[in-house]
Amino acid sequence: MEEHEARPLDKEVADFYAWLTRLRQDGPVMFDQSLRAWQIFGYDEALQVLSDPSFSADMRAASRAAGVETPIPPVIERLTSASFFTMEPARHRAFRGLVSQAFSRRLVNTLAPRVAETATAILDGLDGADTFDLLERFAYPLPMIVLCDLLGVPHDDRRAFQSWASALTDPAAAQAAGADRLGEELEQLEQYLHELVQRRRREPDGDLLSRLAAAEVDGEPLTEDEVVSLAAVMLLAGHNTTTMLLANLVVCLDENPAASAAVRDDRKLLPAAIEEVFRYRGPLPRALRLATRDTEVAGHTLPAGAPVVVWTAAANWDPAQFPQPDRFDLHRTSNRHLGFGHGMHFCLGAPLARVVAEIAMSLLMDRCSQIAVARDEPLAYPAPRVNLAPARLPVNVRWAAPTAR
Repeated sequence: MEEHEARPLDKEVADFYAWLTRLRQDGPVMFDQSLRAWQIFGYDEALQVLSDPSFSADMRAASRAAGVETPIPPVIERLTSASFFTMEPARHRAFRGLVSQAFSRRLVNTLAPRVAETATAILDGLDGADTFDLLERFAYPLPMIVLCDLLGVPHDDRRAFQSWASALTDPAAAQAAGADRLGEELEQLEQYLHELVQRRRREPDGDLLSRLAAAEVDGEPLTEDEVVSLAAVMLLAGHNTTTMLLANLVVCLDENPAASAAVRDDRKLLPAAIEEVFRYRGPLPRALRLATRDTEVAGHTLPAGAPVVVWTAAANWDPAQFPQPDRFDLHRTSNRHLGFGHGMHFCLGAPLARVVAEIAMSLLMDRCSQIAVARDEPLAYPAPRVNLAPARLPVNVRWAAPTAR
């Protein structure tokens, strides 16, 4: 293989995109009898459904409509009670406005020095290790620490808080722990958040949790349960997206050595690289919707009550919108990808993910003259149709000499 020749995709990823491409070529919209759901593969059609408020994002209702009823533990019901997916539109706008302030690009940019400081400290602890799991040791803890700063979790509580929060944000760890242990961890997280909200109402500290504890919607203060749920929703919005994006960024640059070399030479290309990862290997490959009225999409009538699966991963590889979609291209002139959704349910964590990924990748390149994904064994993607990111990310690195940093 030539030095800058693109490497083949991991088999599970290649198979997943080949499956999506075959289905999209059969037509941008189809009804899946086995799922009893409509599936959307084309870019224009995905944009229409994601933009139309008559397609509800209430995933529980969509699952029920498809005849799939998954029991949800009471603690998860409580922690996600302020989920935007189940709110009526007016309340959704009010609550989303509160949370979007926390994840605005302007506010997130003010966190940049702390992000750099935290990333540097983590890398200091890794310096000298030739091989490590970048997901476990770097991409996972970095956004969690940043979110602790944002929420105002006291330093003395952070080790315990991160352990509890992992039960909410790390599906692999939760599955390994088992249902009983998961419930215990989540109940401890819930209790801690209640105690912290009570403390912030007595003694505001200028952090995000203090502001939420004092916030009002329609002239009424938020309840303690609502503030706790909003904090949990922000953990989900801000953490998983960032962790998976950073992992996919490292993998995509490893697969495309020419792009990696270009970014090393010119860090101003990093934002473009991040946007291309959103398009080319977006961590969230699909969005679920429920038609609330009969709606025509690409000549098909999607009836009221029908579940709809919008394959944003397929839309982002639609050649009608993105020339040579299977090519990782840092220089796309128009990259209106749907990697984190679109419209009123655009992912709240995207601004944080962008800033953290840019700072983290730049520091990684500063500290390591070489970053290579260890491929002694194929990377594992446990559920590519739900979360398109590896479960582990072993890397081999060569640390730069101190004078070269």
